[in-house]
Amino acid sequence: MDKSKIESEVENTVASNGFELVDLRMASHNGKPLLQVYVDREAGGVLLDDCGALSEKLGECLDTNNFYADGYFLEVSSPGVDRVVKKEKDFKRFAGQQLKVRLKRPVNGSRVYYGVITGFENGQVLLSGDLKFSLEEIEEARLHPADDEIFKRK
Repeated sequence: MDKSKIESEVENTVASNGFELVDLRMASHNGKPLLQVYVDREAGGVLLDDCGALSEKLGECLDTNNFYADGYFLEVSSPGVDRVVKKEKDFKRFAGQQLKVRLKRPVNGSRVYYGVITGFENGQVLLSGDLKFSLEEIEEARLHPADDEIFKRK
């Protein structure tokens, strides 16, 4: 199984259906491959019906390319309010929002930092409090909205 080939095909299928691939996770469930696909759309977000339709398209893609001959599980969902932020364009899009960053290795004795995204420059995520981390240092970055922000969105 070629993870980069699968990711490329999944990303193309997602994009051709008007969505953006936010995250792709590969795991195992009951001895079979599990592919978790998180998608978003800037205008209008993602609805349950979108996930169902996209799941069918991705299933066709995976089957046509014979990625998992012995079967697989596929989950398609929205990234949620605490979505993963990975790409430069994501950090720019969500500037001004609270972020939780988990680093691969501790910096100043800590692997977890919180701050407001203030920008992205020279391959580095800029956060309030003069924090900056390169994408290579980051294990995972997620939006971290306050409770009152979550309730405003409903």
